[in-house]
Amino acid sequence: MRYILILYFFTISLFGFNYHLKPYHVTDGVECFLGLPLTVEKINGGNVINTCYVETSEGFVVIDSGPTYSYAQQAYNVMQDISKMPVKYVINTSSDELHILGNEFYKEMGAILIGPKDYKKIKKVLLKEKITDDAFINTRLIPLDKIVTKNYNVTVGNTKVRVEKIINDDRFLTVYIPQRKIFFAGDMLYNNRIPELKGHYLLNWLKALKKIEAIKWTTIVGSYGIVMNYSALKNTTSYLTLLKKEITSNIKKGMSKKQCIKNVTMSAFKGDRFYDLLHKKNVAIAYDELKSKIKNKKKTEHKKEKLIKKKIKSKKKHKREKKKKIKIEKKIKKEKIKKKKTKSEKRTKKEKVAKKENKKITPIYYHSFPAAIRMARQSKKIVLIKIRSDNCPYCDELEKILKQNSRVKEIINENYKMVQLNMSRDNIPLGIRVSATPTLVFVRPDIKKVVMVIPGIDSSRELISILKEGIKYGKQNGYLK
Repeated sequence: MRYILILYFFTISLFGFNYHLKPYHVTDGVECFLGLPLTVEKINGGNVINTCYVETSEGFVVIDSGPTYSYAQQAYNVMQDISKMPVKYVINTSSDELHILGNEFYKEMGAILIGPKDYKKIKKVLLKEKITDDAFINTRLIPLDKIVTKNYNVTVGNTKVRVEKIINDDRFLTVYIPQRKIFFAGDMLYNNRIPELKGHYLLNWLKALKKIEAIKWTTIVGSYGIVMNYSALKNTTSYLTLLKKEITSNIKKGMSKKQCIKNVTMSAFKGDRFYDLLHKKNVAIAYDELKSKIKNKKKTEHKKEKLIKKKIKSKKKHKREKKKKIKIEKKIKKEKIKKKKTKSEKRTKKEKVAKKENKKITPIYYHSFPAAIRMARQSKKIVLIKIRSDNCPYCDELEKILKQNSRVKEIINENYKMVQLNMSRDNIPLGIRVSATPTLVFVRPDIKKVVMVIPGIDSSRELISILKEGIKYGKQNGYLK
């Protein structure tokens, strides 16, 4: 890991609350102050989210001003130590108090404040009751200069910044800087902890994550956590996808909300931070949203059925229309039979081609970890460790994909040396921690460094995408040709 979390001891002095802010280098011209993996408490002054600043040729662009006036002032002093330039814009990615209450300080410094539509609805500041008076000193909620209701662009010097309303929710915005291929996801992205559902927006959130995945970025920064690559997006997506799947299944079985909260434990995520605090709440919120969605769907289907019945009855009254209908139906049936024949012929051809290709593709060979490191170093490949456990049906599904999918075998044989371990019996090298199985671990052999840890594989399509991500990472770092 590029960053080691350090326990900060916040102090109270004659000069007020000290946040001990230290910039973390993310990419060229982008630094972040990483929030602590804690809930808001007096000892941390609300410093629990990530805030960032982008350096341009004409000034700074701040992404989220932080929880207090003091926090913003101390962050500004750090920026000035780096470069004596003004803060041109402050972009709030959320209307949550932790993102916006440093706005007044930056406004005094001449910055233009940008934020989401829901910002206007805030009437009372609640953070004051949770932190110390000296931390909250001078902190007030002030109006924005620009409220973003759809995509909005600003240019600072030679840097273009896109403020995007990527989710259909007035509380949230995202920021994308194409020139530097960095995406600030805000509250759309959680890692190193359980995501938190804030109201009825599970389905919207999943749609937004698909949009984010399609954008061309190499670095992604969320409001929570220190992981800033593909696996950060994977963590949030995996949790929300499984949450939707399990709750929908339980609703269709006729379970009540209380039963669903008890039944949907999602044990693979029990080791994540704030699981005990947030998971049951997430289940309750998602249950209400999905229950309503399923109910509305049934109503729509029922209305369609009624309309169809009415049409059929009216047609039966007229013999001519009935004859026409029979003729049309016969014609459609014939066309369907023809289509089925052509489809089955095409399918047969594809299966024959696939069988031939599978015969040609060399099967995947597994090596011991030391042997894989040695061989991968010699052949300039990446070591890929597949970790499973006993009685793991998802692990068995992954085994089938690795044995049967010719494209997967081709990619692995060309770029990887495989190691197969069972966490129930084998020692896991390099201090790798496994929270769920199956897990794929990508290791660069020349420096024995873990570059990606991916828990849970849902499909061959997802596996191919992850394998390509590993190759892409190797090429970016100059290891792979």
